[in-house]
Amino acid sequence: MRKKYKRMLAFIGILIVSCVFVGVAYLFYEKVTSNETEVLVVGELSINYINGSLIKNNNQYKFSITNNGSNDVYYEILIDNLKNYESKVKYTLNSPEASISIPDNNLDTNTNILINNVLIPTGATQNFTLELKNNSMTSFNLKVKKTEDLEEYFYATILKNTPSTKNPKTKVGIDIATTNEGLIEDYDDMGLTYYYRGQVLNNYVSLADSLWRIVRINGDGTVKLVLDTDISELANYHNDVKESEDFAHTNILNILNTYYETYLAKYEDYIVSYKYCVEKESTLNETKKVYNAYNRLVTNEIPTFNCLGDSYNNRIGLLTADEVLYAGANFKDDNQSFYLYNADIENVWWTSTLAEATGTDFKPFAVSSSGKMTYDTSGTLFRSLRPTINLNRKVIVTGDGSKSNPYLIKEN
Repeated sequence: MRKKYKRMLAFIGILIVSCVFVGVAYLFYEKVTSNETEVLVVGELSINYINGSLIKNNNQYKFSITNNGSNDVYYEILIDNLKNYESKVKYTLNSPEASISIPDNNLDTNTNILINNVLIPTGATQNFTLELKNNSMTSFNLKVKKTEDLEEYFYATILKNTPSTKNPKTKVGIDIATTNEGLIEDYDDMGLTYYYRGQVLNNYVSLADSLWRIVRINGDGTVKLVLDTDISELANYHNDVKESEDFAHTNILNILNTYYETYLAKYEDYIVSYKYCVEKESTLNETKKVYNAYNRLVTNEIPTFNCLGDSYNNRIGLLTADEVLYAGANFKDDNQSFYLYNADIENVWWTSTLAEATGTDFKPFAVSSSGKMTYDTSGTLFRSLRPTINLNRKVIVTGDGSKSNPYLIKEN
């Protein structure tokens, strides 16, 4: 009888423990399944939305993209189901694995694209952090889409006609490039970029009855062009020494915008509003202000395609000093053998990058008529301008990029 009683007590004890275990497991199950994590598969891509795909607050949202296929893949990240849009909303998007760093960008409600033309190698995982700013009502879902029909787009045509390499033949920022070094890989704020360097002969584009040169494929698949010659009107960088850092109100930008409206506005379907970089950060010594770009380019000889300062969005702008160095110039040598040199340009032409300033003068980086980078011209003097524009990533072209058969946009 006593044994039977003990067995009953043991059974009751086991039953109680089991009930407790089931209860705890159920609570744990509820906690796990109520997490907002979403995992989706898009072709070869697996997308893990760690905080869910719905973006609605100023919190950080993390997600990752993995390429499970046997080939490298390009993809884009889109806005889907946009609601209660507020124009003041900005976003930051970062991925160390994809070399992407987008600070304080406006939402593009025309294309709904946060970023595109992102390359993910086979077997790789790219982790992202997205954060909205100034948001009170706007919400949207993230959507990852594999990029299709790459072979038709301009950047794909460029890559097909000029196979890229990872390493230039000469040292960027130190040596001049006098031979055709082709199309070289690097990274900008948006991801993988490809730039031309040296005596390139197949980067011509005909647009608005003018010849342009391809500078690079931007990290988002848009294509940056610079006018092959200068425009007819000279410009000083700024009229006011004290306001020289305010690029938005420069004489340069006014003339560029007028040029755009006169010659390029009818091609607006093909020219995108793009981020142009202006660095204002500086250090002071006893006699002058030295901008960070001077320390980076002159002292340390380290150019970059990443914007390390402020930016503004516009459909027309200027090259940075960094981009000129990548193309093949340096500070010591004349270079009449790289594609940015044009014998018909008889004057110094401005970049958008500031070098030095005093209380009575300031000096932007500029390029001499002999193809050398300089910083000895006062920004109050009138010098030449070479506009830059960026073509939509889905532009389709004919031609082979040579001067006799330049790329020509297929109009809709």
